[in-house]
Amino acid sequence: MTQRTPLGTISTNTGLPSVLLKDPDCHYLRQVFKYPDKLFYTDKATLGEGRRKNMNKEKRLCQGGNISKAVCALLNSGGGIVLIESDDEDFNYSTDGLGLDLECTLNKLIYDEDEDEYYDISQHGLYLFIFVKSWGVKKKGPMLCALDTGVYIRNFTSKKLANVRQVMDLIEKKSQGIGKRARFSTVPFGKCRVMERLLAKEFLCLGEKLDLGESKHVEFKDFSTESSPKRIKEVMKLYFSVFGNSDGGCLIIGVDDKRTVRGCGRETKGSDLEIFIREDLKSMRFAHLGDCEAENEFYTLTIKDVLDGNKHSGYVIFLEVKPFCCLGFVKDPQSWILDSKADNCLEEHLQAKQLTASEWVKILANQGPEPSLESQFERLAIDDRPPLAKPVYIKKGLEPLQELQDSLFGSIENGLIIKPDKLYEVLKAEHPGLEDKMNTILPNSGAVLLVSRSWAVDVDQKSSPNVVCDVLLLSPNNYPTLYSVFNSEVSEKEFDYTKRTAFALKQKLINVGSYAGKLCVIPAILCLDDKHEKLSFWPDIEYPVTYKLNNLVTVKALLQSLTIVILSFRNMLRDKIGIEYFNLLTIEQYKVLSKKLFNEIFFVHGPPGTGKTVIALEIIKRIKNMRNCSTDDILYICENKPLRDYVRSYNICQAMTRMRFVTQEHINVKHIVADEAQNFRQKEGNWFGKAKDIVWKSDGVFWVFLDYFQSYHNVLTGLPERKLQNKQILTKVVRSPQIIYTKILEEMKNIADKAKDPFLVELIERSGCCHGIQGFCEIKYLVHDDIVKYVSQNCERYLSKGYTQSDIAILCSTENHTSQYVGPLREEIRKLTKKRRITVKPFRRAEDISRDAIIVDTVRRFAGLESCIVFAINPVSEYQDVNENLFVCAASRATGNLHVLYEK
Repeated sequence: MTQRTPLGTISTNTGLPSVLLKDPDCHYLRQVFKYPDKLFYTDKATLGEGRRKNMNKEKRLCQGGNISKAVCALLNSGGGIVLIESDDEDFNYSTDGLGLDLECTLNKLIYDEDEDEYYDISQHGLYLFIFVKSWGVKKKGPMLCALDTGVYIRNFTSKKLANVRQVMDLIEKKSQGIGKRARFSTVPFGKCRVMERLLAKEFLCLGEKLDLGESKHVEFKDFSTESSPKRIKEVMKLYFSVFGNSDGGCLIIGVDDKRTVRGCGRETKGSDLEIFIREDLKSMRFAHLGDCEAENEFYTLTIKDVLDGNKHSGYVIFLEVKPFCCLGFVKDPQSWILDSKADNCLEEHLQAKQLTASEWVKILANQGPEPSLESQFERLAIDDRPPLAKPVYIKKGLEPLQELQDSLFGSIENGLIIKPDKLYEVLKAEHPGLEDKMNTILPNSGAVLLVSRSWAVDVDQKSSPNVVCDVLLLSPNNYPTLYSVFNSEVSEKEFDYTKRTAFALKQKLINVGSYAGKLCVIPAILCLDDKHEKLSFWPDIEYPVTYKLNNLVTVKALLQSLTIVILSFRNMLRDKIGIEYFNLLTIEQYKVLSKKLFNEIFFVHGPPGTGKTVIALEIIKRIKNMRNCSTDDILYICENKPLRDYVRSYNICQAMTRMRFVTQEHINVKHIVADEAQNFRQKEGNWFGKAKDIVWKSDGVFWVFLDYFQSYHNVLTGLPERKLQNKQILTKVVRSPQIIYTKILEEMKNIADKAKDPFLVELIERSGCCHGIQGFCEIKYLVHDDIVKYVSQNCERYLSKGYTQSDIAILCSTENHTSQYVGPLREEIRKLTKKRRITVKPFRRAEDISRDAIIVDTVRRFAGLESCIVFAINPVSEYQDVNENLFVCAASRATGNLHVLYEK
């Protein structure tokens, strides 16, 4: 039963425990009413219009402020619940309402949109629950909820507090350089001359009329009869913001509306007045955009004496303001979010954090990738998304999101869909009785049942050893429900596993999957042993009916967000462009990741660009969560220090080179992942045998990633014969552009022909470039000096087009070659870029790939890493039979443009 009220929808059918209605202790309430959601407690409050009217104003504002902070923080942070305890036992929401001031505030936070879309309100005894849906950012709409932006602009001859939409327009204009203009560039020329003559005067006379009136660019303030310093402080920052955020202008204090000089600050020394004003303006908050100018360089302060005959009669103050290149805030915006850790766990007491001006603008600006990436990637177009939803990009030409969704979940138009169906069959065989349990929860009509060995691991949480599997049930007219199937008796701690997994899944669906509808994920437990299924600590949870999935259209929308959640991953580009979730896995990569982590050695083969290192890092995270082990329990081994250091930066495991691994006596780990293993060497020690012994003793996991096309030596690797390997093959090339891949493919065929290896031939036949990015490839034969000129000229060209220095890698065949080119390249590039006023930073080695600098190193040391632009200088090996391999290794590092330069 629902009942319409002044704001939102009130639910009176909640199924809450009766003890809840009697006990006012919030801590006890928390134990009984275990919502898997962000639950925000506020202090006791007076509720109802009649009661709030009679309140002390200060107390009313304080209570309203606490509630508005909580609601705003949840709107901006993925939604949740605000719990308010009434201080009056007779309060009845259905008859008394919330209170007009609180309703106005809640409406203001959602910009007067339909309140039913964002708020559902329920009363339980003394408690009022406000269910808050995440704010949905519509196209060109406000990106954050705020009560006050703190930004003022000029509107005709008045100041105006800018709304969020106007601030976003300002950000867009100023990001394009429109804000960087000369003083009064938009003021008619005649007024500029008048202002110049006025400022050239030695003093002004009391009572004289100015040849200048108030306009869009001029504001008069009198203050001749008031406490001048106090009033001056009240308006100075306001008009600094007003004119600076607009087209510039001048605030003139000591002149009335009739243009008459009245003077101000008669009791104050002019020098003291200047110090006072300058100190006050220092507290102005600036949010800079890109490389805009330094703070407080946007104004000129002039103070003129006012004379009444020969008698001093105060001052006229001129504050000339240039347009800001950035945004100027009088105060930080009244906009709140939850502490970031609230996205990952359920906190007993959530805290609302007020955003600073800079933090607020950073979210509003929501800048896309660097120019060098726009040609390769496209952002997933989601019209209505939550404010903190992290941008996700997909490589152009790869399977569109809808095709990925269909590949994962199939058509859901009719009947019951269980996915992955093969996993479900395996689980039923492993656990008799599972199918009977599933039959007890399946609805009669159509539904989607999504099976996982652990949904916790899928959303980067720890698994539970007692969990057989997790299943997510999505069906029309029901709440999304996550069932954890336990093998034996369930403890309260294990119930927390299900609750936290449901909570983490909801947060991922909102902040990664960009789901903007009303959303809950209800945790539920099934136990294969019937006698343990009824649990005394299980809460009776009831969300408003508006949180149910309405129909198949809503189910499909949620599945789209789930597709993004399942396939999103972090890769090295996040360090360069500041985008956390940059790309999506291919279905092929996802299937490899979904393998059960058996206690056996597993080999993953794939030609260059199929994402082996990506899978290696993702499998480490899965091992950590599935096996409930620590970072120190997992070891990543590779051949080169740069790749080792890159993996260390993720802080998900130990990482060391193969040489360190074989020479260190005591290595205390349980699981091992070896990457780029085709270039390991056995002569320094039997690395493979040592690794196998370690994981065998610890009952651990051992994964090996390799690509024989990138072998840059011909000595023994220590790997077992391929026919003895339990292997999986990756075939979809996602990194290399098509033109570059064509060149790589030619060399791969030469390698396979020389080796007369059927496995390599089969790998080539099954592999292909699976996107539409063309890229660029040029191969030249030049002498040393011409190579220096060619590389330098092209670096200058790329930098002038907007590419960053970190987009460029110059790779030589050996250390000796590198040392021959570093000095000449540095001088030539510096000379060319100086003309364009581009500052070239010192070159870096491959270890510093995340730094904004050009990388100069060897092909071998750059193995496993990638760069948008690669110059491969003389990629010729000292081992003649692996020349083609070294070319493949160098060329496959380029994600956009490749220049191969052979020395004549």
